[in-house]
Amino acid sequence: MAALRFFFYLLMKPATLGMTFLGVCGIFAPCINPDKWWIPALSGLFMPGIILANLYLLVFWGIHKKWWIILPFITIISNHQFFSGMFQSPWKQDIPYAPKDEITIASYNVEGFYWIARNIKYNIKKLVEDNHIDILCIQEHCEESHLDSITIQQKFGLPNRCVFFNRQTAWANFGISIYSHYPIIRYGEINFNSEKNNSMWADILIGKDTIRVFNNHLQTTDVSMNGKKYEEYRSVKDWKGQARTLVNIVEQLKANFVIRASQAVQVRNIIDTTRYPVIVCGDFNDTPVSFAYNHIAGNNLTDGFRDRGKGYGHSFNGIKGLLRIDFISYDKSFTGLVYDSPHLPWSDHNPIIMKVKLKTTSR
Repeated sequence: MAALRFFFYLLMKPATLGMTFLGVCGIFAPCINPDKWWIPALSGLFMPGIILANLYLLVFWGIHKKWWIILPFITIISNHQFFSGMFQSPWKQDIPYAPKDEITIASYNVEGFYWIARNIKYNIKKLVEDNHIDILCIQEHCEESHLDSITIQQKFGLPNRCVFFNRQTAWANFGISIYSHYPIIRYGEINFNSEKNNSMWADILIGKDTIRVFNNHLQTTDVSMNGKKYEEYRSVKDWKGQARTLVNIVEQLKANFVIRASQAVQVRNIIDTTRYPVIVCGDFNDTPVSFAYNHIAGNNLTDGFRDRGKGYGHSFNGIKGLLRIDFISYDKSFTGLVYDSPHLPWSDHNPIIMKVKLKTTSR
């Protein structure tokens, strides 16, 4: 037993070095394009696990009173951008506002309406009505034969819509959509040449003002098939099969980091040419510690959660609720009022709901 404890103790040293390396790489994830170097992007995606590992190592070396404690300590405090992207003070003071001044916008990956369409106790219209939503951005929009566009529009209770499909089959169409209480005067697609992901924008008339809303569904991580293979190999204790699958997963993640970065550049290019006030919504499939998030935000978009969110900010219900990959951001033409992300069991994502006020002066 003593020999086993000593061996475990020795393993903690390379583990500490490895977690420190990944943690430091994560610091640079927002500013390094994965096309140039992809390790920081990997660190950014798995930062919750890296932070938890470093917390364990901090306690371990603290108990053993060794100087190694310095490494996890530096790693944790250096990743302050991760903490601000996931945690905000629960005591943050609310901003008073008049209800007539607010615009309520929501972003929701509905997982193809799978649960919403099949559960009579819940529908999108109730979400819209309960939260007084004016503009709703949908990712993984699906229109099946029994759930056509008119039916969906009636479920939402919002009279105006635009939709783009990136995959059409004999039984259903898949894409993204924007629904609005206000008139949509023009809209366009940002085509990624993908069957699973795309972005769009819509110019929406609010009184005498026009705003542009971006709805994004960036490159899906899409490792579920390899994940199933890994579980199959693990169940029969096929170590070589597990190793091959892990390599395939890493290669797939690497490719998707690069694709997502390219998509983010496309979206940002259109934001930069927009003359209207801008709101950016969507499922980025990446964390606040990522190139895609940082590049789209640029130096003029405010993250709604960082601005008005409270407490813990996860939006994806998988992976033990450790990830925030859904966002609403806005430029200086808006004042953030209220941020909410209610936990609902109707998708693998939570909706993001944001109340903002359009300032009287335009950009």
